[in-house]
Amino acid sequence: MRIDHVKPESIADQVGLQPGDRLIKINGARVRDALDYRFWSSEEMLELDILQKDGSRILIDIEKDPADDLGMALHEPPYQACANKCVFCFIHQNPQGMRKAVYFQDEDVRLSFLYGNYVTLAFVSDAYLERILFQRLSPIYVSVHATDPALRRMLLGSPKAKDIMPILHKLVDGGILIETQIVLCPGLNDGPALRKTVDDLAMLFPVVESISIVPVGLSDHRQGLYKLEAVTTDYARRMIDTVRIWQEEMRQRFGHPLVYLSDEWYLMSDTPFPPPEVYEGCPVIENGVGMVSQFKENMATQIRRLPKALDLPRKITLITAVLAQDVVREALVNPLNQIKGMDADLVVAVNQFFGHGITVSGLLTGQDIAQALKGHAAGDVVYLPQNVLNDNDLFLDDMTLHTLSDLVGVPVRIFPDSVRDVLGL
Repeated sequence: MRIDHVKPESIADQVGLQPGDRLIKINGARVRDALDYRFWSSEEMLELDILQKDGSRILIDIEKDPADDLGMALHEPPYQACANKCVFCFIHQNPQGMRKAVYFQDEDVRLSFLYGNYVTLAFVSDAYLERILFQRLSPIYVSVHATDPALRRMLLGSPKAKDIMPILHKLVDGGILIETQIVLCPGLNDGPALRKTVDDLAMLFPVVESISIVPVGLSDHRQGLYKLEAVTTDYARRMIDTVRIWQEEMRQRFGHPLVYLSDEWYLMSDTPFPPPEVYEGCPVIENGVGMVSQFKENMATQIRRLPKALDLPRKITLITAVLAQDVVREALVNPLNQIKGMDADLVVAVNQFFGHGITVSGLLTGQDIAQALKGHAAGDVVYLPQNVLNDNDLFLDDMTLHTLSDLVGVPVRIFPDSVRDVLGL
């Protein structure tokens, strides 16, 4: 693997490694990617096999604390693309004009282990499963959708997809923690099929730590794709009632709810969220389960510590999507407006890019936000949800934060972790 960057004064810098050198092996084991590097470099005694950029091959011996990083960034090989054609795949529903990376369908265990991306393991090799076990790549996030083999193959659009249960059993036997997900499609993998899936996965508790159920998302760009039914308000309410019963069953069996509905179910049906204790110990909060409850609790804690009045008047605008508007208004905007001198306005951005059926903030584009703010007196600054930009500060439509600020005419920023910063304190 090519070394792209060496941190100054790091171990790698001290032994003379430079960008452009290649790391071939660590302690005789070939380094294929970031997972190999992390695994093999965690030893105390290291022998690095290096191909220098001038073509010479050298061995470097290093003694370090096992927790110390070598201090170099490696050029990661291309990620594994998904070979499935899932009937509900959201990437197939993307319109044109988005940043290139959005159209890539990943099915890479590296991304699952490092970042919590879900993988189907539909075509995983025995050798790769052995690697997961040997390198202790735990937890791993698995898109199950259904445990019935024929139904799962239909959902994945892959007639040759492997049965998931033998794969999960192998991982469980090896002690690899598993977070599972079900994208629920009304009329396909719900009803008795869903109950079977939940029961099958529950048999693998506690190594299977969670079963997350998310509603299928349908954009306006489904021409030529499998005809799917949308999740309605009534359907969502029935699902909430059903899962509430299942959670109680799981608590009786395991002392743990195990099955979780993503936040969209409660928001789209205007149903109260479960009490906070339901989410205690939930391992998938960052994946859209319990995030709203966490947000409300966090805001309440911070707002109690804010001043009752500002020295200087301040007007701000907060952007949200349709689904979360009531939560943001209740938990943040209304309390801010109780502070003397503070004028907080909430603007709800409708998703014109994907279609009005897409109501989550993470799929808002720069164009959607600019349109929502057209003709609006934005005040001193506009704050956006934290999930609308990628790591390069680009919206899904490739618009930059700077471009949006120019269009709006005031600074546009991502909502900070500290509410005090919003007050200008």
